Amino acid sequence: MKVSKRDVYILLILVGVLVVVAAYFLVYQPNMESAEALEAENLQLQQRIADLSGKMENKDSYVEETAAMNEEMDAILKQFPVDVREEDGVLLAINQELIAPMVIDSVGITASEPTVLPDAEDEDVDHTYEIDEIEEYEAQEGIADEAEQAADAEAGGAAGEAPYVLMQRSVTMNYLVSYDGLKRGIKNISAQDNRMSIDNLTVSYDESTGLLNGTTVVDMYCIPGQDKEYVQPNFSSVLLGSDNIFGSLETYGIGQLDIGESAAEGEEAEGEEAEEAGN
Repeated sequence: MKVSKRDVYILLILVGVLVVVAAYFLVYQPNMESAEALEAENLQLQQRIADLSGKMENKDSYVEETAAMNEEMDAILKQFPVDVREEDGVLLAINQELIAPMVIDSVGITASEPTVLPDAEDEDVDHTYEIDEIEEYEAQEGIADEAEQAADAEAGGAAGEAPYVLMQRSVTMNYLVSYDGLKRGIKNISAQDNRMSIDNLTVSYDESTGLLNGTTVVDMYCIPGQDKEYVQPNFSSVLLGSDNIFGSLETYGIGQLDIGESAAEGEEAEGEEAEEAGN
């Protein structure tokens, strides 16, 4: 079978077309797609490098701001005790009874538990510093972060420690008090060294005594994990014992709950009556 030159040319043309098509789909198109992907990735890397370079230029300001925030946090931590125990709630009730003065019928103290801040779960925290990316960039460029190394050395490498948690213990006091005594009791709570707040205050007028029946719930706060020790409350000024071990039923009037002056006036009146009787 003879093949003419025309047929040979046609076959060569078909083979050439097939080679071109195969080269396009098997070589050129995949290479173009790979080149486009590399170009897009390169653009993202350039933007990332530009962003990290800008952050590295502001590194000193970030370090200064971090140091200032650490100082502010330390100042806040110093305002809170490392622990709040049941005896702290008992001492608060005793001080209220003496300073107001008031007659406390009962005291309830809850267990210590984490404080739930309002709207804390809904707060959107915006992480503006991409720490991982900065560290990666520093590793690639061979930059040593001396501030971070110093911070790690100071913390003893304890990067896995849990953050500070604000704890609270609630103290509920049920009492009988005059209106002036109620105001003195509130002022005494606000003047305490340890951090605390009045969570709830309810009073009602008692017609039988002319005084106020009240309930106050005080939240006492602490932050465990600080580098300081718990300070035991001082009970040296608290009177212990009772002259009447079987108790007695007493009716309290407004005059009986007033501080100092009413008692002193009563003693002076008794002294004058005794002198008159002697004469």
